[in-house]
Amino acid sequence: MGNIFDYLAWRGDLSFGNAPLCPVDSLILSMLAYMGLEEVVSDDPREEPIRLADVAKRYFLLPRGQGDGNHERLLREMAASVRYGSLRLFAATKVIDRADGIQFGAVSLLLPGQNMFVAFEGTDDTLVGWKEDFRMSYECPVPAQLRAVSYLQSVAAAYPMRRMFVGGHSKGGNLAMYASVFGGEACRYRIRTVYNHDGPGFCDATIHTPEYLELRDRIRTYMPQSSIVAVLLEHDTNYRVVKSTNKGLMQHDPYSWELVGTEFVYAAERTAFGHKTEAIIDGFVNDLSPERKRRFCEALFSVLEASEQDTISGIGGNMKQSLKNIMRAYGDLSDEMRTVLAESIAVLNRSRKRAE
Repeated sequence: MGNIFDYLAWRGDLSFGNAPLCPVDSLILSMLAYMGLEEVVSDDPREEPIRLADVAKRYFLLPRGQGDGNHERLLREMAASVRYGSLRLFAATKVIDRADGIQFGAVSLLLPGQNMFVAFEGTDDTLVGWKEDFRMSYECPVPAQLRAVSYLQSVAAAYPMRRMFVGGHSKGGNLAMYASVFGGEACRYRIRTVYNHDGPGFCDATIHTPEYLELRDRIRTYMPQSSIVAVLLEHDTNYRVVKSTNKGLMQHDPYSWELVGTEFVYAAERTAFGHKTEAIIDGFVNDLSPERKRRFCEALFSVLEASEQDTISGIGGNMKQSLKNIMRAYGDLSDEMRTVLAESIAVLNRSRKRAE
């Protein structure tokens, strides 16, 4: 069995004109939204698109720290291939705003045959991004979902004659679904397929709305066997289970997904770990009211933000000082907020015990 790098080596010499978009392509294109291409591609959808090969040249000339090795390898190999190198990118955007509580990224590509692909970024390493994910358990829409709608409408307006594929991984899959459902009738009509790669569901009745039901047959959801992300909150049941070379939670990593030819390798069902973890999280989410989840989120992240780090990896990389700051912040919480944290964690423990 192969992975997306094996697919690139095998399929990279065939253009989309000779071999149309397949599910594996949709995952590869979705990964572009994680790569920070807004540094070299304008966020204005009306500006001239840039070939991916040229984007990569500009990108690798930038002074950069230690990036994600798989992302950088993927971009290099895509740029060197016939299949992806000539695709034109536009409207690369990234928004991180602590005040508004938003982490959002997206990039779009022009495909042959009057098509385009719109890719939404999943959760990055920032505390802002993780906090927004927590908000999705009790609030809909969150700021990133609203931004996804306006982004999809803007790129659709820039190329009004093109049909659209929309996709994303993790939170990006949720944004792809939300934007496609609520982007308006004119957008929905032009959407060929929505690709949700292990993205979570919704905390409200989104999947029961007339707009969602109109689009449902064009939504493709893929999740690994031990996924807990795609089964969070209210989610549809029309998904396919993908095998992964990783174990447990690490299966969320799309570079571990197995494939053969132009398709993923599918499993008949999810693992016992996936079912058990889903039961734990479902119990935790369902046992807390929306208001209690909101207060838990605010209390938790007020403590984490006191670490004086902006990212999860930053906390881990400066563990001693971060923990010192976090413990001080916890001590400064009001009795009420400490109670919220303690009771919420107790609910999680009760949910875990019920699932055992």
